[in-house]
Amino acid sequence: MWLDRLDRTTRLVLLSVFLGVIGGLAAQVFLFLMHLANVIFLEGIGQYQTISVTAAHAVTQAPKPFSKLYWWVPVATTVGGLISGWLVYTFAPEAEGHGTDAAVRAFHRTAGRMRARVPLIKTIASAITIGSGGAAGREGPTAQIAAGIGSIIGGFFKLPDDERRLLILIGMAAGLSAIFKSPLGTAIFAVEILYSRVVFEGGALLYTLIGSAVAYALTGYFSGFTPLFVLPHTTSIGVLADLPAYAVLGVLAGLLGAILPSIFYGIRDAFHKLKVPNHIKPAIGGLALGVIGIFVPQLLGGGYGFIQFALQGGAGMVVWLLLLLSVGKVIALSLTIGSGGSGGVFAPSLFVGALLGAAFASILHSLGFQGIDASALAVVGMAALFAGAARVPIASLVMVAEMTGGYGLIMPTMIAVAVSFLVQMALTRHARYPSLYEAQVPTPAASPVYREEYYRFAAELLRKKEFKLDRDILHSEMVEALECECGEGVALRNREENLYNLRLAAGSPVAGKQIRTLGLDQLHALIIGIIRGEHEFVPDGGTILQVGDGLIIASKPPGYIAFRDLIEPPKVNPDTPDNSPPHSDTSA
Repeated sequence: MWLDRLDRTTRLVLLSVFLGVIGGLAAQVFLFLMHLANVIFLEGIGQYQTISVTAAHAVTQAPKPFSKLYWWVPVATTVGGLISGWLVYTFAPEAEGHGTDAAVRAFHRTAGRMRARVPLIKTIASAITIGSGGAAGREGPTAQIAAGIGSIIGGFFKLPDDERRLLILIGMAAGLSAIFKSPLGTAIFAVEILYSRVVFEGGALLYTLIGSAVAYALTGYFSGFTPLFVLPHTTSIGVLADLPAYAVLGVLAGLLGAILPSIFYGIRDAFHKLKVPNHIKPAIGGLALGVIGIFVPQLLGGGYGFIQFALQGGAGMVVWLLLLLSVGKVIALSLTIGSGGSGGVFAPSLFVGALLGAAFASILHSLGFQGIDASALAVVGMAALFAGAARVPIASLVMVAEMTGGYGLIMPTMIAVAVSFLVQMALTRHARYPSLYEAQVPTPAASPVYREEYYRFAAELLRKKEFKLDRDILHSEMVEALECECGEGVALRNREENLYNLRLAAGSPVAGKQIRTLGLDQLHALIIGIIRGEHEFVPDGGTILQVGDGLIIASKPPGYIAFRDLIEPPKVNPDTPDNSPPHSDTSA
């Protein structure tokens, strides 16, 4: 094909422009379908009308919960969940959940491949889920839709895997840019969301910038280039003495950002255990959300209007109400997406962070700190919460600035985002679900995309002892990936040996012995690295092995098995009690 005759850079630039157009148009189609579903389900059946950003900006007082009961809302959310569940689990089960995570998984696990039907099913199912009142965001569906189209293009032109993966990221950036009107932030988001540490897929950034810029330009043609939200003209960081307050907000956002993934995936796992067909689980989640929505309909949908209320200083909402809505949105989001509904997690996370910031401002005002700007704290809360919960500090910082036009709040946002990210990382160090994005991996070295190449190269250098190990490399990168190999080992480049990871257990017969005494030459095995506590080093023949040592072994499979048997503690005969007395000779 003609595309094959172009050089790689030219080909990817052209495809970036094309995916930018696709992302912009897909967002418009999705927004139209979502509005149509909203009119049919939530307004028509549920008799409740959500509040837009424009409507919220035009009033000074937010509507309060419990003031009017919406008894038909559970019908709307349940019917929407039932239709969405039938569509997804009948035609494309991979379209369930939040779409950005599916795009991240496609990058790491499937070489950028998605089934061609996914974008269509995701579009319809997500529009119905959100339009019927589901507490989900628009960004996840548009990200997966545009990324899916990128995958289809890659398959049609038979592009290599590395280019297919780039098309996934370009499509994701384009779709998000069109929804959030944040071209720079979403371009960064697409290359940062892949990893749970501050690592970027730098080689894709040029192309995500092009795709997101084109999508933003197209969106501006339809709806203008104004930011998504409107800040009061007086919003400012105040005085330097206010900066500690933003740091405290960062701590609070980090705490809530650590709790949010556990609640989200805890509810998801609970739905997985239900002994009912997957097709009706979104309806069960919709029913539970609808019951809540009878009394607190403010939790339904993406909540853009209430984010705007928070950015207006809380719009008359008292502290307990702001906190109720902030925490309640976590539950509402979890019921919608955790049950198998289709939608995004970004917009609801912004809702949680904005109302948290507004509540914190109200508390400070009650304590006598009247000068601090409530709108500024709401903006910073948005960025800080998502920076921690999703592990994307840089993208959150830029995206929130572009979405609100709050560029003058960059400094306090930087402080809060950094604090939130560090607090969230520390609190979720051993958590089962450390981030909102389950498909993230810590670093490129832990991704199947790069793992094999990275460790073949590293292992060869270790064998030759051609470099001194950096303190963190072996522990945080090499051992982490070897543990993911489930004992299969990583093949060494141009050799028959594999690389293995073993730990010296208590009672091992080789503990306390020098390596030279183990006879490893006969086993055709070599210890090329040792992890001891927080230190890593390349051993020599005189190194004495200790219990708890992590051993990086280079060997052929038979040698690995022999070495593993050598270091294993002796097995205790279960038929012989440990406390039996030794045999004594009673003969004369």
